[in-house]
Amino acid sequence: MAGRSDAGSAIGDRIDAITAYFRSRPRLRTLVVAGPPYAVLVLFFAIPLLVMLVVSFQTSEIGGPWTLSNYTNFLTSETYLTVVWQTLVISLQVTAIIAVVGYALAYSIVRFSRRTTLLLLLVILPFWTSYIIRMYAWINILQSDGVLDSTLNLFGLPAVGLLYSQPAVLIGFTYVWLPLAILPFYASLTNLDPDLIEASKDLGAGPIRTFTSVTLPMTKNGVITGLILTFIPTFGSFITPRLLGGTNNIMIGMVIENQFKSAFNWPFGAAIGMVISVVVVALLILATRFGGGLFGQRSQGGAEA
Repeated sequence: MAGRSDAGSAIGDRIDAITAYFRSRPRLRTLVVAGPPYAVLVLFFAIPLLVMLVVSFQTSEIGGPWTLSNYTNFLTSETYLTVVWQTLVISLQVTAIIAVVGYALAYSIVRFSRRTTLLLLLVILPFWTSYIIRMYAWINILQSDGVLDSTLNLFGLPAVGLLYSQPAVLIGFTYVWLPLAILPFYASLTNLDPDLIEASKDLGAGPIRTFTSVTLPMTKNGVITGLILTFIPTFGSFITPRLLGGTNNIMIGMVIENQFKSAFNWPFGAAIGMVISVVVVALLILATRFGGGLFGQRSQGGAEA
């Protein structure tokens, strides 16, 4: 027993010595704490991005002379710019749909439900199934003579055959990314002080005024996070539009995939990826600043009222 006690005391003394050593050297402590996350970012983000940037300035034969032709060919092509515009429109439509539907569902879960845990479980349940399997399930639902058309026929309604159309793409994206938006919406709503809502009602504000002046501004961080988690993967996705949209709803992610897998023009695909990355980052910066300012103005206006 005495031996075990001495061993435990020695280990405790060693831990105290190590702790004191790091406390006396704040820079080393910061390096130890922040080093691993930054190393992961450099290894899995910065280095691949740098490699893609280098490849984008090469010719179709990797290792050839450096050139700007990949960027000029993309930026001067009406076809590719049309695809970018269509991708942006679809991404904004999906983001808008999820913003309305996701916020309403999150608000309902927080305010009106007694089975919050069960409903949150249903929200994350789709993540337990493969992305591809979920897309093929929607193919069976939306295709001609599928589940949707068969149900409509039972009620004497004409078939719609939504597969390989833009509505099918919107439905697929909404289904896939809706849970990612609901979770930050829900987290921000649970942190909302209910006394603020009651105070707004006591001051004579109606439900709409309370929502726009108190609820929405106070949950802006969760809203912005949810919209970012929706917009970014939608903009770069290629599986959903390929399976549900067909050849009539081409998105820029499909073009990039084609350059790497079919055309084997890696430099051109890398150049497109770099341009799209810059565009997405710029849009996110603008959206964050504009959204923060808009919510801030509303919040200030609500406070003054």
